[in-house]
This record gives sequence, structure tokens and C-alpha cells, in this order.
Amino acid sequence: MFRLSALSACVRFYASLLGIAVIFLALDAGAFVLRSLLPEGPRRRRLGRFWLYHVARFSVRFLHIMGILECDLRDLAAIRQETGLVLVANHPSRLDSLILAAALPRLVCVTKASIWERPSLGSTLRTAGYIRHDSLLKLIGPATDSLKEGCQLLLFPEGTRSRAGAEPGAFQPGFAAIAQRTRSAVQPILIETNSPYLSQGWPFLRRPPLPMRYRIHLAPRFPAPARDEASGRALVETTETLLKQGLTQTTLRDT
Repeated sequence: MFRLSALSACVRFYASLLGIAVIFLALDAGAFVLRSLLPEGPRRRRLGRFWLYHVARFSVRFLHIMGILECDLRDLAAIRQETGLVLVANHPSRLDSLILAAALPRLVCVTKASIWERPSLGSTLRTAGYIRHDSLLKLIGPATDSLKEGCQLLLFPEGTRSRAGAEPGAFQPGFAAIAQRTRSAVQPILIETNSPYLSQGWPFLRRPPLPMRYRIHLAPRFPAPARDEASGRALVETTETLLKQGLTQTTLRDT
């Protein structure tokens, strides 16, 4: 019985990877159509986000049906339609952006240049108005435009994914500078998972224990900080402490 169960999990996992590949091809095809029909501008970006949101929702549901992924996203319903928020989250996995995009239709994420420039997924992210992270100076302008368009701007201030079982890395101050410049509130998001899959150093094809469970919490929100160095530094330190304490105090049970 154990061997049959293990085989079933293995087959489901690799079949799901194939299914997600097909879904992402459809995602890129839809983005290509938008780029072909519409000029660059707010309307195309809005439709790109709409398309990305629905494909992300479908992807998460598909993984749930396959018994691969279980997500508790109920907390995110409270901010689903809010505009002009700077979202700050810990980053345990490459799945984080997909899961959050499946719950937040106004989401725009700051992404690494290496992802933004990819010919496949990168083109879809550019169509949806996602922002390439080169440097803080180059980031502030596009981030300001996205918030003015009514988006929610997501940043992972660690700058990279965490290693499974390790404490999140030190937070970079970019999110605080953007919140100061745009006079935006900062909403910390705690991503809690029992899975090491696609954490730092985890290979894409290596099967983790299934199902992978994710639970998203909203931490207390911070109002727009004053535009001085001390306020920005205090926001970074407080947000980092809040999320790290949240990870220490909460336990994701396998029941």
C-alpha cells in the first residue's frame, strides 16, 4: 500500500509539472495577443494583469485538484480591492508570486531582471506591468506609476528566496523608500508553508512531500512613513522584526 501511495504521489507531481507548463504556454500566448493588439499603456497593463490573475487562479486550483497544493488565502480577501498599497512579504519559495497573484487581481510585483527578461514568462510579466528591479533609482518611477494606476505593489525585501528551515535574510530598504516617495501605506504579508519546494537551492524537478501547504496572514499595517531617514529606517526594522517574529510564533500543522 505504501509503495502504491508513493507512486501515486510521484505520478501526480510530475503530471502537474507538465500541466503547469501547458498552462504557462497559454499564459504567454494570451499576453502575446495583447501585445499584438494594443499599444503599451495603462489599458494593456490592466488587461495583462486581468489575464495573469485568472491564469494564476486556474493554476492554483489545478494544483489543488491534483493534490499538490493546499492554500489558505482567506486573509487576503480583506485587501483584494484596495488600491495604492505597498505589500511586503517574506519569500520562502518561487511559488509565492503565483499564489499571491491568484488572490490579488491588482497585484504588480517587483521582479529580478533575470526573470523580467525571460522570453517566455518575462514577456507576460512585462505585459502586466510588472517591474524590473535594477536599482532603487530606476525602480521608484515605475513603482510610482503602478500605484497611481490603482495597483498593489509587491516586494520581497530579502532580495532572494529563503533556504528551507533558515531564518529570512536581512531586509533591503527599497520598499520603505517607495512608501515614503508615494505616501503609501505598507501592508506586511506573512507566507507560512510546510514545504521546502523551490526554496533557495531546491531543484525544480525534485519532488517534495505532498501536499504542499501554504497559509497567508496579514500582519498589522503601517501608515505611510514620513520622508526622513529615521522614519524609513524604523519602518524597515519594524517590518523585518514583525515578519520574523510571525514565522517564529506560528506553526503550520500538517493536519
